[in-house]
Amino acid sequence: MPYLILIFFVVFTLVTAIIYAVSPQKFRYIILLVASLISYGLFCGFGTAFLITTIVTTYVAAIIIDKISQSYSPEGLSKQERKKLKAKIKTKKRIILAIYVFINIGILLILKYFNFFASSSVKFFSLLKVNVSAPVISIALPLGISYYTLNAISYVVDVLRGKFKAEKNILKTALFISFFPQLHEGPFGRYDSLIPQMTSGENIKGKNLYNGIGRMIWGLFKIFMVSNRAAIVSDEIFNNYSNYGGIIVIMGMIVYTIQLYAEFSGYIDIAGGISKIFGIQLSKNFDMPFLARNVGDFWRRWHISLGSWFRDYIFYPVSTSKLLNKIVKKINPVAANFLIVTIPLFIVWFLTGLWHGASSKYIVYGLYYFVLMIIFNLLSPIADKILLKYNISSENIVIKTLSITKTLLLVGIGMLMFRAENLSIFVHMISSVFSKSAEFQLYEVIDSKELILFIISFSIILISAFIKLKGYNVESKFNTLSLYSQYWICFTAFCVVIIFGAYGLGYIPPDPIYGGF
Repeated sequence: MPYLILIFFVVFTLVTAIIYAVSPQKFRYIILLVASLISYGLFCGFGTAFLITTIVTTYVAAIIIDKISQSYSPEGLSKQERKKLKAKIKTKKRIILAIYVFINIGILLILKYFNFFASSSVKFFSLLKVNVSAPVISIALPLGISYYTLNAISYVVDVLRGKFKAEKNILKTALFISFFPQLHEGPFGRYDSLIPQMTSGENIKGKNLYNGIGRMIWGLFKIFMVSNRAAIVSDEIFNNYSNYGGIIVIMGMIVYTIQLYAEFSGYIDIAGGISKIFGIQLSKNFDMPFLARNVGDFWRRWHISLGSWFRDYIFYPVSTSKLLNKIVKKINPVAANFLIVTIPLFIVWFLTGLWHGASSKYIVYGLYYFVLMIIFNLLSPIADKILLKYNISSENIVIKTLSITKTLLLVGIGMLMFRAENLSIFVHMISSVFSKSAEFQLYEVIDSKELILFIISFSIILISAFIKLKGYNVESKFNTLSLYSQYWICFTAFCVVIIFGAYGLGYIPPDPIYGGF
């Protein structure tokens, strides 16, 4: 399945680009829409009905909300009457939003979370000595439903907030929601940023073409050369966790972190590369996350588009809600300041965990970061005072190194939880770090040649990160080359991935990790 998706995207993008290039400029966005719906239909079949439902309800909800907003006419009214009319308009718009969210989140909850909540309810009642049963829904989860549902909601909320007018052309709304490169693993986008690019009908320029192809190949390199080889080792350790302990568990944690980063950022690079060919710039999703000095900083650098979505559409609305502010006004100011941040943060991280999967493990995973952030918020003022007292700068190389190391350790524990099959296995693996391990024959797990290729490939990723850190822009340098040189660089790089990538007869590639969300 993962290779099928990658190969399909490459070939499909080529065909789409040719048709796009020869089409009249004003119809090119329709070519992108048709390509998006065809590709989705080929992979999801019946699941396309749910995507269409989201498109239609999103279009209708935004149009209705916009019309309600336009009905506000304060001319000739007193101040009190204007206030009442404004409140009435606001209530109507919120009712439409609530109905819209109920429909789309309802679809997501039923398809993705019904079985989890149903089985959890059965277990709860069994503890009360009450025997109940629950139905099981066996409908396959539509591709990217968690991504396109949140994307669509952001559009309707922005219309309600008056950020921009509702789109009257349903085809443009459909393109924003269904754009094929970002449906699989994101990143999340914003309507006002993406739709002008998607509908501009920009010509396919040589610079965009080779930049896009180059980024696609870089994404393929990360997946085939690094992630899939890392998976060979991490799968051995996690699938046979009862056999290992000590340093082997730590190695599994590190290798899995490399696997996840290389795969996820690789797919994002492919999505960004495909979009670049059509002159579309997707949102940034990674910014050297492993140089973060605390877990909050890590999540501002990792899956950036998801974090910004929860910040703008969950954290801010909850923290500024009348209900929460009414509650905190009645308590001590210090406690109020603490709760005004803690309650929204709890909701964000509970939902972040749940977004990653229908399992108690993912909920605990989200709340793990919530606890870490609360602890950091409480302790950072104390740490700052200590540094100030001894006249030590936070930019001191020792302090920076300790902060990054500490963050990597905490993130590594989170990654261990994320990969473990369930919480009991996670607890077992954490405790086994302090126990002896069975002998780990690395060369029986991964061939020496494969291991060497993995080390070389991962080193290339590290070198590229170091170059970027030093402010050297590889893309700008690449753009200064002739199209002939760009072609041969891309062709050579593609051949390297094809020849040395981890695949072949007898090799079973892992399923995309974030693609399941």
